[in-house]
Amino acid sequence: MKSSNDTKISYSVWFLAGLMLSGLLGGADASLAAEDTWTYKADMPTGRGFVSGGVVDGKIYIIGGFPTHSSVTQANEMYDPATDTWTTMAVMPVGRCGHATCAFDGKIYVFGGVHPDPYASAKKSVYVYDPQTDTWAQKADMPYANAFCGIAVVNDTIYLIGGAPKFFSPPISTVMAYNPVSDSWTPMADMPHARAYFSACVVDGMIYTFGGSDENISTHTFNFVEVYDPANNIWTTKSNMPIARGAMGTCVMGGKIYAVGGVTNGLEVIRLNQLYDPVMDAWTTKSPLQHKRLSYFLGSVGNKIYAIGGSHPDDTNPNVPVVLNSVEEYDTGLGTPSPDFNGDGIIDSADVCIMVDHWGENYPLCDIAPPPSGDGIVDIQDLILLSEHLFEEILPPGLAAYWKLDEAEGNIAQNSTSDNHGILSGNPVWQPDSGQVAGALQLDGIDDYVENDFVLNPAEGAFSAFAWIRGGAPGQAIISQADTLEGRTYNPGKRWLGVNFSDGKLMTELGLVSAGSPIPPPPLLVSESVITDDQWHHIGFVWDGAYRCLYLDGVEVARDTDAQAALKSANGGLYIGTGKNLATETFFAGLIDDVRIYNVALTADKIEAIAH
Repeated sequence: MKSSNDTKISYSVWFLAGLMLSGLLGGADASLAAEDTWTYKADMPTGRGFVSGGVVDGKIYIIGGFPTHSSVTQANEMYDPATDTWTTMAVMPVGRCGHATCAFDGKIYVFGGVHPDPYASAKKSVYVYDPQTDTWAQKADMPYANAFCGIAVVNDTIYLIGGAPKFFSPPISTVMAYNPVSDSWTPMADMPHARAYFSACVVDGMIYTFGGSDENISTHTFNFVEVYDPANNIWTTKSNMPIARGAMGTCVMGGKIYAVGGVTNGLEVIRLNQLYDPVMDAWTTKSPLQHKRLSYFLGSVGNKIYAIGGSHPDDTNPNVPVVLNSVEEYDTGLGTPSPDFNGDGIIDSADVCIMVDHWGENYPLCDIAPPPSGDGIVDIQDLILLSEHLFEEILPPGLAAYWKLDEAEGNIAQNSTSDNHGILSGNPVWQPDSGQVAGALQLDGIDDYVENDFVLNPAEGAFSAFAWIRGGAPGQAIISQADTLEGRTYNPGKRWLGVNFSDGKLMTELGLVSAGSPIPPPPLLVSESVITDDQWHHIGFVWDGAYRCLYLDGVEVARDTDAQAALKSANGGLYIGTGKNLATETFFAGLIDDVRIYNVALTADKIEAIAH
């Protein structure tokens, strides 16, 4: 006898099939967004660094910047996200870079900046651009010359915060309030730490300021988070950013703040994307930019965030900037519903059952079309959207790379999250029926391994790495980052997960940043758990921005005793089954299955779930 649930599933499948056969699902134009992902869009016509701009009526205006390291531009170009097109607008009266801009009352205000080249002194001038008439007007000068400052709008007032009179000059802590109606200025309480090259944004009437630098952004960045209350003219201090950086972009979405890109100490430009929750005073790492960039424009239209332009140092000559014209669109996933109603990771007949149960009702869980908020009733539009994604796997947020290793043949290990697929070297053997989770890959411990392109830099924030393994011997590596050869001192690839050299215990070789000079060998973190007993084990490494942790079979088995500053930087590709330099003793002998890399620090409950 069928259970009631079996009957419901059968009915829902016939219900769906009937609608398909009747043609009701044909020609649908519904889709789900790819949450927490970056996508390249149409390039900006004029590549520029130290750009600024604003958003008016769903259009993004990019103004000024430097096209070369010896010039600044008057360019003003408008991007329309709806059509992915660019339009050249009226140029600003004078070229600028390092200027502060904001949108206010349908216009874009431009304050200060440097001219006629990126290393000139700052100016006092203020201009306002009207997109409706495509015209510029000049306003009253600022009380002081300034550039590279923070800017924010609260109610009817524009606040200019900190900054510097030119490149390589000591920053200031000045805060000035500008009234656009009276075209006048009022001094406010100074910020606690003088800073330039930081970013500011507003949540619930409070101005949050992040990071920045002193006079030399190439050697000294800050991790300060300081909040200004305009209503009471006071500053308070929040928890520091996980990583010190300047010249980043910030953007508010859903009451939280995305802090993206920028530069860290040592002039290392990064792709890091972290989300700050003002209520919890806590950070979460999200998917990184596809291209590293500093001093670029970051703004939002709808539930999408756009990173435009910027620059980074040339790899062969750090004194010469590489100027960017690329545009990246980030889908936050906010407001985007999922047809995986029961949260089991796959859209299937069980989800159809749930929709059928609530057909014709105002049931928000199943009211998924049209996105992002539905239309108040569960109907054919919702079923169309669900049907387009039947049997799709829903990957968890933060999963940066995922090699299931379930193939039966060939020399490619498919990555489920991107086209960063692994290339098999040596002669590893697919074992489609012998894995812990479906199939697995058997390596011989002599010359077998899987080579993948770059996934993430351990220095750029929290992350996690996991795999199922069976076998192994002392000194062998399971997941490691390739040595980049050039600049090895600063980019030392290491074993993310491996077997300790003497006793077969789980360990990580990922090193901590040291203040000593010369830099000592990185301290290992070794568990007390042996993993070479020829049994299946789920192993994992988690870096939460302060502590390294090792996990075995869903349980934490080792952890740093003291909080740490950061992990060492590395930008090489990822190896599965060997060490960073393909050393003979590091090749893994045994089975490896289900390798996952997350760009977040997974919590204990989620680790336990994927280990069982």
